[in-house]
Amino acid sequence: DLPSRQEVCWRPFVAGYFVLDSKSASAFPLPNPERIMNPGRLGLIASPEGAGRYMAAELQPIAGGEQADLLCFSSQSGQWDRKTVPYPLPSRPLTPNGVVSHSGRLWWVDLSWGLITCNPFADAPVLSFVPLPPRKALKYMEDCAVLDKYRRVAVSRGKLRFVDMYKNRSSFGSAQISVWTLADPDSTEWTLQYEATFSEIFNDASFKATRLTRQLPVLALIHPRDPDVVYFFLDRHLFSVDVPDRRVVQCELYELVEELSSERIATRFVHAWRLPPALRSELRMPLRTS
Repeated sequence: DLPSRQEVCWRPFVAGYFVLDSKSASAFPLPNPERIMNPGRLGLIASPEGAGRYMAAELQPIAGGEQADLLCFSSQSGQWDRKTVPYPLPSRPLTPNGVVSHSGRLWWVDLSWGLITCNPFADAPVLSFVPLPPRKALKYMEDCAVLDKYRRVAVSRGKLRFVDMYKNRSSFGSAQISVWTLADPDSTEWTLQYEATFSEIFNDASFKATRLTRQLPVLALIHPRDPDVVYFFLDRHLFSVDVPDRRVVQCELYELVEELSSERIATRFVHAWRLPPALRSELRMPLRTS
């Protein structure tokens, strides 16, 4: 703020990242956090060497460029390292919709286009691109403000899954949900696992018993062990549906540390976490069956 002018500017670097250790209930601050440019492109992956080692990595592409920077922090060295890698998508910027760790790789997710993946532990990482299933790609920045309310890429039962309930409409106009599976991490082709309409889910007795309103919910997450079960937000409730059976499995009022507005209810704010065995007995708080 100046006496003659007030401005709001975008700060290009993000500070204040910590790695949390659930077993010891401790937090480790990453050094030099000002180097991180976008929180949607920062991922965490366990080292194949084990022993609690890990790497945090951010993909920093340059729009229109044929190269990108891979900014990596290794817990073993305790410092950041910048690797220059060939970038496979110079024609279009990458929308930052989160990063998934799977099969010894990090997967940078663009919910409108596809995934970029590589092994950040390699001396010379090679980026490869996995497009979304056919007819699922959108134009750049198309509906970017709401995509993470209706789409998600996550790991369930050891495979990458793409959950989509956006722009899926039956011939009768009923909103649909579909789940796709990438069976092989080296593949670029998705397989349709199942799909259902929300009218079928709403008409089931299990949904009627919840007394929730018949309106399109917001996507929350896919069950990390059962890819048939998908979770949604609706009417201040978090409920799960066995989609192939069109049946509500669980329903409960969700309680958040901080009240979130409807604009901030989306998949990026929710993470499905498989608790370590040592913590399950202490922190087990299952949703009750409705």
